Amino acid sequence: MFYHEILMNQKAGQKAKQYLIDRGVSEDTMKLFFIGYAPHTWGLAQAWLMKKGFTLQEMIAAGLVGKRDGGKPFDRFRGRIMFPVDDLQGRTVAFGGRIVPWHETGNEGKYVNSPETALYEKRRVMYNLSRAKKVLRKLPCIVVEGYMDVVMMVQAGVENVVATSGTAMTEDHVALMKRFTHSMISAFDGDAAGWKATIAATQAALVSGMHVATVTLPDGVDPADIAKDHPQDVVSLFAATRPLMEVLVERLGVGTPQQREQALAALAPLLRLVKNPIEQGAMIEQAAQLLKVSEMKIADLVAQADVAPAAPVVSPEAELPAGLPEVPELKLEQRLLGMLLYAPSTRSELFEGIAPEYFLDPMCQEVYKELQRSHRKDQHFHERASSEILLAIDERYRSFLIGVEARAQELNATSNASLEDEARFLMRSLQKRFLRERLTSLQEDVSPDALARFQGLAQELAAIE
Repeated sequence: MFYHEILMNQKAGQKAKQYLIDRGVSEDTMKLFFIGYAPHTWGLAQAWLMKKGFTLQEMIAAGLVGKRDGGKPFDRFRGRIMFPVDDLQGRTVAFGGRIVPWHETGNEGKYVNSPETALYEKRRVMYNLSRAKKVLRKLPCIVVEGYMDVVMMVQAGVENVVATSGTAMTEDHVALMKRFTHSMISAFDGDAAGWKATIAATQAALVSGMHVATVTLPDGVDPADIAKDHPQDVVSLFAATRPLMEVLVERLGVGTPQQREQALAALAPLLRLVKNPIEQGAMIEQAAQLLKVSEMKIADLVAQADVAPAAPVVSPEAELPAGLPEVPELKLEQRLLGMLLYAPSTRSELFEGIAPEYFLDPMCQEVYKELQRSHRKDQHFHERASSEILLAIDERYRSFLIGVEARAQELNATSNASLEDEARFLMRSLQKRFLRERLTSLQEDVSPDALARFQGLAQELAAIE
């Protein structure tokens, strides 16, 4: 294959090959996926294809060459790492090209995908499904966002992983998966775009009657990061899924009556999509427990819910459903948890200065409590390596913690502050936020007890500001 040969054996591909190696991709993996490189030229692919006997019209029809009205033909892929996209029979029908950093100007898209052709319809093709189908008879299908997520997870030993090819999940994608499995695990990035993709995939899968679970990833961390940094743990980590309803309720937040109402409004249309009445009943029961409302109330809302057309379900650019906002405070909380893992010298001070109720996010609060319990039980906890802590932690929290540790390390690498200064900054930020919220809640209470508490909290806040 032209692009693969350049990457593996030509001088023009040496820098791109080293770039992939630096990102953790082995040569064996490059060969397995036939990863290639398209040099930043306008006619190299055309010349090669012409020598092979292809006409210009055939090159254009295949999506490898473009031509504007009245202009010269040009190579569609230039200066990009090339990922061949196969159909279910393993035949290459398209490419995805990721721009390499040294050719990035900001004017081009990070990814360029083949246009739809006679052989390629995005909604009917899933990246790596031709390989993954062998194991999907026994395993659920893990769906991730990008080519690199798939590549790195397969390299780490996770074979049952696929990605959509430059489009949101559709019923056609789900129909492909259902030929081999009836269970799907969404493992999209933890940022806002990842949550949009999660909702899109969830809608499509629920419509078809698939069982849906998810793996929680923190903001800024993707499956490729985890597979690269912790390859020995990735199989067990992605097996430690969480029920869909639990993750959605956690993301929505249920701290106030208003949040619970917003959560109900957001969840009812999704629950309406569940075709299996037994599974729908189980999910309604779980939602009722998490939201602390009656099953009857949720069932009534589900029965009245409007359901949007399912195909295409949600475009990647679409807004999140009402009640699924991105919460900036999570970054602060996740960064502090990451600090507890990779910076042992900060643990004693952080555990002394942070109470569980300082955390707004339920997942972060539960993880902190778990770490706090371990700290109290183990007199040598403050000396433990992060790998020891991760092996001992409840597996429900392991993938989440690996992600926040990786993100915290990345952020600290760009900071000039010492670990201790960084830890104190994070601790004070959580303390101040908590105290300000408590003060706000007491402002309208004029009882003597409330006034005394208000004065005490105000003094605490003044002492750390």
